[in-house]
Amino acid sequence: MPSPASSEPGPVPRPSAPGRLVTPGLVDQHCHGHDGTDFATAPPEAVRTALGRLVGRGVTRVVASVPTMPAPEMLAAVHRLTPLVRSGDLAGIHLEGPFLSPARCGAHPPADVLVPGTASSQALVRALLEAGAQGGADPGPGGGNAITAVTYAPELEGAAGLEATLLAAGVCPSPGHTDATAGQFGEALDRLAGAPGPPSVTHLFNAMAGFHHRRPGPVPGALRAAAEGRLRLELIADGRHVDPAVVRDVIALVPGAVCVVSDASAATGAAPGRHRLGCMDLDSSPDTGPTLAASDTLASGAVSLDQALGLLLDWDVARDAAVRAVTATPARGLPPGRRDSGWVIWDAPGVPADVVPPAGHPLARGR
Repeated sequence: MPSPASSEPGPVPRPSAPGRLVTPGLVDQHCHGHDGTDFATAPPEAVRTALGRLVGRGVTRVVASVPTMPAPEMLAAVHRLTPLVRSGDLAGIHLEGPFLSPARCGAHPPADVLVPGTASSQALVRALLEAGAQGGADPGPGGGNAITAVTYAPELEGAAGLEATLLAAGVCPSPGHTDATAGQFGEALDRLAGAPGPPSVTHLFNAMAGFHHRRPGPVPGALRAAAEGRLRLELIADGRHVDPAVVRDVIALVPGAVCVVSDASAATGAAPGRHRLGCMDLDSSPDTGPTLAASDTLASGAVSLDQALGLLLDWDVARDAAVRAVTATPARGLPPGRRDSGWVIWDAPGVPADVVPPAGHPLARGR
């Protein structure tokens, strides 16, 4: 809801569509790009065009994810994307790095991974937060820091200081790409108590140690914290990153804590071939989905969020829980003025009949 001091219009009333599925607009809190456009490097007009195509698919709120890149390029991406948050095109910016575990960096370039405790890293964080704060004094939907979340490995030296700096700026630390032990992960969750959101763990299961009965790693603690209402859990529901049965079981276990995300890239929804993910090349084919060029390393999700909703229903996830995982739960991670996502009337999941963007969204103006 808009701040009482804001003159922005309130949420759009729910449309009437007897006999058809009506949901809030889908909210993708982890999306690197769509249909040939890499959000981290493309010019603003190209990003706007891609976002318009996503709105046409029912994805009305998108947080642009910036992968790990050389520090100047990450800073340039925040400067370039922040005006799109202020205009209402984007719901926020998610920095996936650069403070990731070298052992769990996945598709992110190891040469650009940093340790948060150094003086240069602390200066980079200050610069990124300053860039995200530009033009954010207005209490309306575009106000606040444009950066909504930063993925980091909580076992790294200086992680506690990074968490404190982010929280003071109203930005959620998002544990992920981590080689943390169960103890290290639990200590980080204790430090994040009271964070807005609550915070989410970046794509649970992927880019972290798997569960073992003698080396439990982060997964059991993340599930326990989610059950206690202290953590939200990202899951990539494309049938490649996490087995469908695991997706179904986790949603059944903690139905109000799961944020299904696309983790999509420029390769997602585009023609097969070579695409970009920040400074990295991707190859995409119908058989493998997006992977790092000339490798078999998964490098972004294979489907957009509306398609993920269809897969959830195909996998027998309860409809209300599936819809919540792509709407209300991810919206909780956004500043209050950016949570309204409008409405979608569906002919079938993945086939929207009509999309009513949220009030204040550029595509809603003049409707």
